[in-house]
Amino acid sequence: MSTPSTGTPATTSASTPAASEADKTMLDGPTPKDLLPTTGNYPTEIVRYRSVVLTDIPGAKPARALTGAIDLGEENLPFYDRPAEGMIVTTEQSWSAQGVTLGRLLHSLALAPGESTRVAVVDWQRTTRATGTETASEAEALSGTTEQNRSISEVANAIAREEQYGDSQGFQASQSSSSGGSVGVALFGIGGGGNWSKSSNAGIATSVSRSTGVKTVAAEATQRISARTQQLATAARSRNMTVVRETTQTEKDQVFTRVVTNYNHMHAMSVQYYEVVQVYNVTTRPTKLERCLFIPLQELTFTHTSLQRYKEVLASVAPVDWAAKIRAANPFDTTVRKLDACSAPEMPDRQEFDGVELTDIAASAMGVYGVRKADGSPVRFDPATQRWNPLPTTGLGGGLIGIAPAKDSVWALRTDKAVMQFDGTTWRMDPASGWGLRIACGTDGTLFVVGTNNLIHQRGPSSWVNLGITADDIAVTGKDKVWYSRQGVVYERSGTDGIRRNGPGVQRLSATSDGALWAVVQSQSSGETAPLLVESGATTVIRPATNGLQSITGLAQIASAGADYWVLMSNGTVRRIMGRETQTPFDDQPKADSSYASRIDVWSDTDGIRGVQVVFPSHTFGCGDIGGAGAQQASYTFGGADKLISYEAWSGKAARGSLAGLRLKMTSGVANFGVAATTTVAPDLSEDAGGASTICGLFGSTVKSGSRTYVASLGFHVRGGNVPQAVLDHLNDNSRHYSQAVWANADELTLSRILANYSYTPAGSTAAPVPLGTLLDPKPIAATGNYLGFRWNFASEEEREEWTDSRKAGDNTFGAPATNTIAIATNGVFAEAVLGRSNSAEKIDLTRFWNWKDSPIQITPADIAPISTASRAQNLDTTAAGMGASQAKFTPLVAMPDPNGLQAVQAMTTANLFRDMSGLTQMSQILSKGIEAAATNDKEAGVRAQEALKTATEHLQKMAQIAVDAAGKAAPLVTGGAGGGNLSALGGMLNQGGKTDTPQPTPAPASGATPASGGNSGTKA
Repeated sequence: MSTPSTGTPATTSASTPAASEADKTMLDGPTPKDLLPTTGNYPTEIVRYRSVVLTDIPGAKPARALTGAIDLGEENLPFYDRPAEGMIVTTEQSWSAQGVTLGRLLHSLALAPGESTRVAVVDWQRTTRATGTETASEAEALSGTTEQNRSISEVANAIAREEQYGDSQGFQASQSSSSGGSVGVALFGIGGGGNWSKSSNAGIATSVSRSTGVKTVAAEATQRISARTQQLATAARSRNMTVVRETTQTEKDQVFTRVVTNYNHMHAMSVQYYEVVQVYNVTTRPTKLERCLFIPLQELTFTHTSLQRYKEVLASVAPVDWAAKIRAANPFDTTVRKLDACSAPEMPDRQEFDGVELTDIAASAMGVYGVRKADGSPVRFDPATQRWNPLPTTGLGGGLIGIAPAKDSVWALRTDKAVMQFDGTTWRMDPASGWGLRIACGTDGTLFVVGTNNLIHQRGPSSWVNLGITADDIAVTGKDKVWYSRQGVVYERSGTDGIRRNGPGVQRLSATSDGALWAVVQSQSSGETAPLLVESGATTVIRPATNGLQSITGLAQIASAGADYWVLMSNGTVRRIMGRETQTPFDDQPKADSSYASRIDVWSDTDGIRGVQVVFPSHTFGCGDIGGAGAQQASYTFGGADKLISYEAWSGKAARGSLAGLRLKMTSGVANFGVAATTTVAPDLSEDAGGASTICGLFGSTVKSGSRTYVASLGFHVRGGNVPQAVLDHLNDNSRHYSQAVWANADELTLSRILANYSYTPAGSTAAPVPLGTLLDPKPIAATGNYLGFRWNFASEEEREEWTDSRKAGDNTFGAPATNTIAIATNGVFAEAVLGRSNSAEKIDLTRFWNWKDSPIQITPADIAPISTASRAQNLDTTAAGMGASQAKFTPLVAMPDPNGLQAVQAMTTANLFRDMSGLTQMSQILSKGIEAAATNDKEAGVRAQEALKTATEHLQKMAQIAVDAAGKAAPLVTGGAGGGNLSALGGMLNQGGKTDTPQPTPAPASGATPASGGNSGTKA
């Protein structure tokens, strides 16, 4: 526990030179001594720290001996429970600078002989800070009213009468003949040709038509349309936008370029960069002691009130995610919230018991009992262990064939048909000497048997009364409510006779604790057995639709206890059906102006809560069995402005997990309902109301169990208080951490008011107790565990001196002064060039001369790319978002329907209403087709004639061409020479002539002569 105080720097001189006479000659000299830097003269800085030490816990119990490892995960360790004394030790540290020295090597640059390199250092920094605020609001209102009214009255009368007579006669005669011929004569270019065609057609048509028609049309249409349209669209688009963009950009660029060259031709050089460190001598010694008193505090239990009080303190020391949840919690929220409903847990729907076989089973308020099939011994089901346990057999004297638990005792039938009674420890025979084949007992303890003569007997105070009713089986559903079966038919007792209710095929009967009747019926067709049910107060036998029994077959007997059904199968096995019907939800929504609840009423029985009713000033809402038979009512009246803090629930056994108990913790007190008033076990379900909350509604669900209804889940609508339970759990799970934060930040006024109520006397002191409020400084100085330390002032100066003398600050008890040398890094860098020890140049003698100027070193390192110092600032978008599209629109009007009553009148006024009887149209069509056929034949005759003329003409043309060709060939012969024709024709004639003459040698042509033209001219060897 050390708290550094503000450092007090002091400057002292390591060496104080003796005063000497001023050197007058130096006063006007160029180098005054007082301005010249000197070494060995360093400042000294002093820093003081305060440490809070706990020295003694007077009267503390001896701590446990440390003999082994400590378990850091150990829970429930004791807290400090008594005040403790301590002191505040002020420690002083003197920091005397001793000079500077070289620190660690930062960088090394190695250069070969004659090597040169460039170094560039670019240091840039950009800072951009932008703040933007934008606020926009839009509002639109659209109101439209449209009203359309229409009244139509239509009357239409139409009469049509027709009388028609028609006769049609037609005659058609068509004749068509066509012939074609062609004659062609070609003589010296003269030709001739001809063609002809013939067609004739005649048609006669006679048509007589008579038509008489009467049309009577009367139409009346009255239409009244009253349309009123009013549309008001108000688009009040008020947009208030404020856009503020505050941008600050700062840039800083530093560029350093340097060329490093090793001018030595013989040795390598390394440039080493060292960190410059400042060396200090640090002396630590205690200088002041103050006493303090540690007050033990109880850890806080965080509630909604304390959370609201210390919210910011708790959020400041909480993790980030929990800090947000703590700040969001609001115990005084006024909005309506929905507390999650306390739901009963779901249970398995059935249970089987291996190795258990029974011959009889029965149930009552005392429990479920049975008779073992193997030996007839009685057994009872234990709900705690979920096992069938044997009952004592003392005095039984044999096995059993039937059993019937009553109100406070168990009755049974022995194998010899004797009636036996069990009082909890011993079996004994019935004092009234009863015998029977079947036995049944009502909820009020009334006992009935079916005697050995098959007559029903009722047990009186000292004897059996014969009811004179013949039966095979019997069941008792209530006081004087007896059901029995005879020859497979179910009867309900009425006086000395019975009223038939159902049958045949009934095998066994059994009653439930709530007054219902179960019957096992055997099918006449299949032989399978199935259950039937008669609800409490009903007379009709029905097939069960729920409870898991509707699909069970092959059963022998049914027993009911609470919401459970015990089914004894035909083979002796036992099956437990844990019935749970479908839940029915309910929800009483709070109104906007609803008042708070003024009273709550709850009805419950031994199995669970059956009904809840809450009374509000404006209405009353209830659910479940309100005032049901057998239910006990409990009420609680809420006080004025009563608040719900939390509520707890216990689950019951009815309907497989309904609510058995309910506890409401209000600011005015605690309301217990059901088992909550007597139970000592922890609740199964709980819900925190999140602070001071008022009940303004409830919701949940109910479930049926036989004829009764139970509340399966329950929740509340509350207004006010919005603290999640997880936040409180987190605070309380880490209460020491958060308590220390609250203690350390407690205001002095509150601490002073609390400390003023306590007094303390130091150990060994005989002085009178002094109130702590007058001795302690109410400002805390330290916190450890559950201790909060305060400065403890002295009542007198003598007391201060006595306490200080006994605790010297300079003795070794609190530590002797210690001096250490500490080096602190600075931002300085020291560079040193070191030449290599190896000679890298060739050896020369004295006769040679080496002049560096004659051989300069070329500084040719690689160039560094140009360094950019351009701005890196970025533009920020300050454009405001545009307004959205308007949603205010008019609704288009719906078109009014047209009247349709005048359609019949329109049909009457159609032009061709009556059918044409004369057939004139058809006769005209026939005549037209005959004429068209004759015309077609005429056209075809003409076509054939044209084709014949064409053929003749073509033949004439061919004949004329032949004649022309023949005349062309004969013309040269007639003229008697070749000069009149072309050379080709002449050559052809010469060749033709040559073929007809006798072959003779042809003399060679003269030199330069050209052969005559002709297709067949040439020289023949």
